[in-house]
Amino acid sequence: MSLETKLPVYVVTGFLDAGKTTFINNLLNRADWSDSYILIVRFETGDAEFCSTNENFTYLSFMKKELEQNPGMIEDKLLETIVQNSFDEIWIEWNGTVPFSKLQNLLLSPSLRNLFTIHKVINVSNGEQIENILGKTGEALPEQISNSNIAVVRNADSSESFKRIRNIIRNINPDVHVCRIKSYKNIYKHLFKRDEHSGTMFFLAILAILFAHLVMRPFLEMMGIPVNTVINIFLGIILQALPFLMIGVLLSSFIQIFVPKATISRRFPKSPGLGILTAIVGGFFLPVCDCASIPIFRSLVRKGVPVSAAVTFMTVSPIINPVVILSTYYAFSGNMTIVLGRICLGIISSVIIGFSFELIPPKKNILNGGVLDGLMCSCGCYEDVESVTTLKGKLLLFLRHSQAEFFDVGKYLIIGTFISSLFQAVSISVFVSAQSGTALAISMIIMMIMAFVLSLCSSSDAVVARSFANQFPAGALMGFLVFGPMMDIKNVMMLSSGFSKSFIGRFLFTSFVVCFLTVFLFANWGGM
Repeated sequence: MSLETKLPVYVVTGFLDAGKTTFINNLLNRADWSDSYILIVRFETGDAEFCSTNENFTYLSFMKKELEQNPGMIEDKLLETIVQNSFDEIWIEWNGTVPFSKLQNLLLSPSLRNLFTIHKVINVSNGEQIENILGKTGEALPEQISNSNIAVVRNADSSESFKRIRNIIRNINPDVHVCRIKSYKNIYKHLFKRDEHSGTMFFLAILAILFAHLVMRPFLEMMGIPVNTVINIFLGIILQALPFLMIGVLLSSFIQIFVPKATISRRFPKSPGLGILTAIVGGFFLPVCDCASIPIFRSLVRKGVPVSAAVTFMTVSPIINPVVILSTYYAFSGNMTIVLGRICLGIISSVIIGFSFELIPPKKNILNGGVLDGLMCSCGCYEDVESVTTLKGKLLLFLRHSQAEFFDVGKYLIIGTFISSLFQAVSISVFVSAQSGTALAISMIIMMIMAFVLSLCSSSDAVVARSFANQFPAGALMGFLVFGPMMDIKNVMMLSSGFSKSFIGRFLFTSFVVCFLTVFLFANWGGM
């Protein structure tokens, strides 16, 4: 073969007895492959053997022991076989108990990296066993699924069973195409369907947005929606939020990659009270807003920090960090009653919210990956990242994790910001007029709902709160300043990228009720 031509590689993964060999037999013995010269490489031995009806296959097999103890021998054998033959493509049946990263390392070795390019990864699952083995058999299977382009499910006869398994698989890899083995013809079509280049899709999306803006703008303005105002508000929030989101993502990635789970578990206080106190101190010394605290919160939970302490950190850090304190001081012209009230009420509310999760712990894993989130994070990194000991390896994982988490959380930030921009553009007058002549409780509810809808960054929300000082009592403004950084549309969307709906619903309800009661009682007793 010409060494300048990279061979297309198709990888079939799956746990033991998933049916990988049977799948390869049925697929490659179709007439579509009758004119192709194919190298088949197996890294495990199962009950089924590869059977070819044609004479166009060369077959190599390696044991798991050889893969672990002598990968250099495997590299040499692959190189020798490829150089001596003119293959059209390579199919690899990967070992179900070995992480996919091992195969990537093998194919990226200096002697092989210029020979291959992985075109597709197909994961084969047995519908009768996948629900029982995921999360219980180590990191290999979820890692294989997360790297797959296509997931093929066997033995999922009922629609309900298939939908349930599909949801499990897409929870690990949202972009994977999941199908049942009904027709190998359809699998063949999807296998060789041309993927759109990401740059092409990006520019097409930009053109679609511009087209929609030009076409829809007259209709939106006829409906009373000020398009320019929406765009300006959207850009303003995004420009405010992105730097803080980046800070949060970098801190989150640092915790995830450089801080061992055992260290956090050993050093973090076991007492709920000390854990919550530690979270408050950490919230003060980390100058992050709500956009940054959510990624850090997710990393803390993944590292085994008690939910009560992690929730306290997430709710208190956007209120008591120095940047927010200074912005509140300047917005209210040095009014220390407002500044100290926000700090103290924010701490009290956060402690109560945190203790509520200690007194009544969540019944299920709050991470939306369930048991799998103990193994896997958003970038596809697994618990064996702690086995990476070199600084270079850690830095590469740090960059990979930061990139993946930024885009994972960032898309929800954009969606939440757009929704809040619409509300800001059309609804503020409605909120202001609705409170006319109402009591403190109603005014507080209106301002807290407004804080939820407007989704302002905690480092700048004090300026907006000050602008309502002539329309709302001080107690209502305090409800805005305390509740807003803890929970808003933007935060709900960001939380949905990593946490279960039941946790988000409980957290939203608890934070609203606790903030309302705390501020309301203080306002009545303190005369605010």
